[in-house]
Parts: sequence; C-alpha cells; structure tokens
Amino acid sequence: MYQLLIVDDEDATLQGLASLPWHQLTISQVHCARSARKANEILAAFPIDVLITDIRMPGRSGLELLQDVTKFSIQPKCILLSGYSDFSYAQAAIKAQAVDYLLKPVRDEELIYAVEQALVKKIEEKKERYMQEQTVAAIKSNLSFVGESVFQPWISGEKGDDALKAELVHYGMAHQSDIRTIPITVRVEHSQNSSHGWKQMINEELAEAYVLLEKHVSLNAISYLLYPVHHSDPLLVEKDVHDRAVRLRKALKKDLFYGVTIKVGAPLIFWKQAKQYLRKPLVDSTSEEIQQDSLAKRVKEFIDASFMKQPTLQDIATNLYLNPSYVSKRFKEETGETLTDYIHRLRMNRAVTLLTQTNMKVSLISEELGYQHASYFIRVFKKEFKQTPHEFRQR
Repeated sequence: MYQLLIVDDEDATLQGLASLPWHQLTISQVHCARSARKANEILAAFPIDVLITDIRMPGRSGLELLQDVTKFSIQPKCILLSGYSDFSYAQAAIKAQAVDYLLKPVRDEELIYAVEQALVKKIEEKKERYMQEQTVAAIKSNLSFVGESVFQPWISGEKGDDALKAELVHYGMAHQSDIRTIPITVRVEHSQNSSHGWKQMINEELAEAYVLLEKHVSLNAISYLLYPVHHSDPLLVEKDVHDRAVRLRKALKKDLFYGVTIKVGAPLIFWKQAKQYLRKPLVDSTSEEIQQDSLAKRVKEFIDASFMKQPTLQDIATNLYLNPSYVSKRFKEETGETLTDYIHRLRMNRAVTLLTQTNMKVSLISEELGYQHASYFIRVFKKEFKQTPHEFRQR
C-alpha cells in the first residue's frame, strides 16, 4: 500500500485531486497540504511515495518544495503541476528531477497514469536498493573470503583477468578498467605484542569499503593494497582513504600508546599495476620509517594523510599540540627545507599526477591543490617545469 501527498494552495483543486480513485493504484492514504510548510510537516511524519505539487504557491514554491524533499531519508517521486505553459518551468522541473510535469487543467486519467508511472519507478528503485543492500551486506561479511578466494588466485597467476572480472560481477563489485587501488602501510613502533589486535582495528576501519589485498605482514608492520568494493571517482576514493588513515592513526595511537606511521601511496591502476606491485618484495627502509618518531616525521605523516584538505601550518601545529613557529623552525632544522617548500613539492607532484592521469580541467586542478586563482597556479607550475600545465599535458 502506498501514500500520496497533494500540495496546492487552491482548496477546490486540492479537494478535486484528492477525490480521484487513487485506491485503484493501491494508494491507501492521501494527504493534503495547502503550503510547502505544511507539506514538509507531512513528509517528516509519513513515508510518502508520490508527491504532486503545484509550482506557483504563496510562500515557498513547488520547485523549492522539491529541494526540501532531498533532506528526507524517504524521498517520494515528484510530479509538478502548472497553470502556465512556460518552458522555463519545464526546464526547472527536469533540473529538480521531477518524474513528470503536467499543465492545468490536467485530465483525471492523465494524472492517474502519471502517478502510476511514478509508483513503478519507486518500486524499481526499492528493488534495486534492496538488492544492493543485500549484496553489500554479503560482501562486507565475506571480504576476507573475497580477498583470499577471489583475488589471491589471480595474483598468483592461477586465473586470468576475464575470470576475475566475472567473479567480481557475480559479487556485484567494481570491475571497470579504470579501477584505482591504493597502497597503504601501517607501522607500529617498538611493538612487542602480536599484531592481531591492531590488525583487527585496521580491518574495522578499512574493510568496510575495501578488499584488503595483503602484501606484507611482520610484527611491526602491515602493508595492503586497497581495492574499492564499489566503483567511484578515483579522486573521491583517494580522499576517502586519506580520511580513513587519519582516523585509523588516531585510534591506534590512543589504544596502543606507540608511535604509529601510516603511509598512503600513490593510486595504482589495478588491471595494469596491481599484480606486479603485490608480487614485488617489500623493501623495508632502515631510515625514516623506523627511526625515532621525529617532529618532521609526524608533520609529514599529517600532511600526507590530510593533503587533500590542504592543511595549513596552524592545522599542523594544532594536531601536534605545538606552537606554529616552533613546528616551522624544527621542521626546517630536521629536513633542510621549509614547510612551504615541502608542501609546494607535494602540490607539484600532485599536479603532475592529475595532469597525466586524469582529464580534469586546469582550473579544477588548481582548485583541488588549494590555489585561489588558476592563473597563479599556472605561473607557479611554469616556473617549476618551464611549461604551462597545458603544454605539460600535451607533450
């Protein structure tokens, strides 16, 4: 059984529409509202399946009401009515994602048919959402199985790309050719305990959205290649991993009271680079990664983990509970370069990655890197590489 909401400031129209034989569509309850304000109250109180609203009303319009709808967890399919044959209204209806736009006076059978089609779309969406939720639930409870039974034979060469893709499709997982996977290494300093406890913490944070393809495990360190369960924009995936790394580091340090290093590597194109990366032995650094937890090292960890958020000196100092001037001075003493130079170097490296691996416009890359004006970014880039970003991309 479904619920319908009709919104119109004209009482006669409202009563006329409400009296149509909606029971034919198994609509058990018809709600009426004479304003967007009242409609919002009804939307908050009832699981409305279809909303019919006039566009022009005193106060908030029908188009504005459609914007309000997006804030509710249960979002109805919306049909707009208008007494004006205005193409701009039709455009606005499309932009607001209304399923139909009808002109008054609307014939009864025309409106009933429009609601019927809206319910069909609603039912299809519910089925699709249910299937997706079931798939996600099944995958989440078996991600370790997927990693060991689905990916490991591919890594070892026992099965090819086509066989792996077929299995990923079966599990409803990402399998597209542009899938990016992200290396991550977690190291706990001076740990004399089993890695099981903190490995479980890593699983709880990362295995919600990624298959953890294990590269290296030791008493003090674990390295994974993170494979996203669902296909998404590579930049969003990278940002999500960085955000999770920040949360994970805080949780590990709070629980273990050890120095914790988390390194997030550059994204790898899964079908072209992952197998080689996972088969290659991990070279264990004897310098920066395992040396005493210096201030410069902690600064770099924070910048690397939150670089997508463009951290300032004040952000870094606040995270370390230190004075900004002291952080700046110590960083220069320990590394030989200023924080500004270090961040500039990261920005330029990131710019090169975005120019060579994406089709993002230069203006968007500039914004992504934290530059307020694209023209300034272009000047800085040209000073660094003796080429403009466009020339660099075209070379």
